[in-house]
Amino acid sequence: MSDRIETFDVGDSARIIAATRSGDITVVTGEANSVRVVIDGPGASNYEIDQLGDVVSVEPRRKGRFIGSSADIVLTVPDRASLELSCTSGDINVQGEIEELRASVASGDVRAGDVRSMCRVNSASGDIRFNSTVDAEINTASGTVRLGRVRRNLRLNAASGNVYVDAIGESAICKVASSDVRINSFEGTEILHKTMSGNLHLGIPPRRTIELDFSSLSGRLKNRLPAGDGSPSERVLNISMTAVSGDLTLKGAKT
Repeated sequence: MSDRIETFDVGDSARIIAATRSGDITVVTGEANSVRVVIDGPGASNYEIDQLGDVVSVEPRRKGRFIGSSADIVLTVPDRASLELSCTSGDINVQGEIEELRASVASGDVRAGDVRSMCRVNSASGDIRFNSTVDAEINTASGTVRLGRVRRNLRLNAASGNVYVDAIGESAICKVASSDVRINSFEGTEILHKTMSGNLHLGIPPRRTIELDFSSLSGRLKNRLPAGDGSPSERVLNISMTAVSGDLTLKGAKT
């Protein structure tokens, strides 16, 4: 049985702030103009749940270092809600479609469905996965990143752990240490990639004019692009990659 359950009425621009020190945060979409908070675990009574206008916050009390630990939070929110979630040790799982996501974890995974605007994730250790978003900013120290469709822009900082992206619509700026980055379909106009030892695998749609700036001390450029069909170019793609030992592989896009 849940230790605490509270429900709040909100407007059309609901914002939910939630944090745990030890425990998971799960978010599901529900009725419009309503936020339901469920807290399970021995530390449930040590959480403060507040509402100020359309903002609902669920956070551990700050009276002691271990206060508020060992509790899971389940949030039922409107699908137009914006989320700001953080876990010290625990997973964040956002199901369904939401407006905006800001997530921060020290040790744990972040999973999300569809985000209508911006998805920002900071992770020290753990995997990151989401289906789609308009824009994405990903900062990760260790863990695998799997992104679906980024409809506009991706900003990526990764130390270790491979990165897989289905599609990017406009641009990408990637700064990685040893991560391999695979983008199945880059549909935009500009990608800037800097790496120490990671490889970049870039899927390019047909009918593109490629302007390439590739610099690597010991890496190689691998052209795996299929032959063109003689059709005129539809877009210019600027690719800039700087590496110490990373390879760049150009290939046909996967749809």
